Amino acid sequence: MIRKLFPRVALLLTLGATAAVIHVSCCNVQPAPEPKVAAVPKPTLMSWRVASAYLEDIFTRIPNSSIDDFRKDTPPEERKLVNSAHGETGVQADNAHVYGEPAPMTTDLMLGRVGASDNDVLYDLGSGRSFFLMQALLTSPIKKAVGVELAHSRAVIAEQARSMMLEQGLMPPGKVLDLREQDMAKTNVEDATIVYMDSVFFTDELLNGVARNLSRAKNMRWIVMITKGMPPNPWFELATTERLKMSWSPKFGSDVLFYKRTTAPAG
Repeated sequence: MIRKLFPRVALLLTLGATAAVIHVSCCNVQPAPEPKVAAVPKPTLMSWRVASAYLEDIFTRIPNSSIDDFRKDTPPEERKLVNSAHGETGVQADNAHVYGEPAPMTTDLMLGRVGASDNDVLYDLGSGRSFFLMQALLTSPIKKAVGVELAHSRAVIAEQARSMMLEQGLMPPGKVLDLREQDMAKTNVEDATIVYMDSVFFTDELLNGVARNLSRAKNMRWIVMITKGMPPNPWFELATTERLKMSWSPKFGSDVLFYKRTTAPAG
């Protein structure tokens, strides 16, 4: 009836009701929920077999970078430099430059024995081509690895391999490989928590300096050495020994010595 008699009034009533509904609806609109940010997945760790296959593929494309190349051909000036770093005994023995690496399976076992975690900083003193450290980054939770190598030709090859890892996207996100061409007894190791040394031909003269240097690392947990252990010192003591495979002795292996800290860090 109202629509027939008072069409304008009816129209106004209708518009008013619609506006009221719209107003109420607007007032009751709930804010859209914030989108959930997906957790960043941890990088998937490789098995030692897969990691070593990738790394061997890289090194086959770098001239003169195999273990055999390193063993048979050390430039004379580098040979002298490395042996001299081991003191007079090293110069006379003339074998400190001889190169070797743990077998990939042994690297995996050693990292497991020391309980390598994402809180650890792994050092390799005398790192050569840094295969050991690269495998550790690919197969363990360790986020930072540091290689210290005195021989220039070996340090250059390690740099080339690291660049190829980055180019191929093999370096896990958030992980760092720090390569230094330095003397292992003088490099800064204050952040080290695990140290590895292929110490077969290391002299006591060198190791005394290395032990003193490592004693400054406040969070040092383990020192892992091959065949030749630490000379007596007030900072580290032998915890256990195992016989594991090495590149130069895949059948019979070599003694792997695990050292732990005995005293507080040196001042």
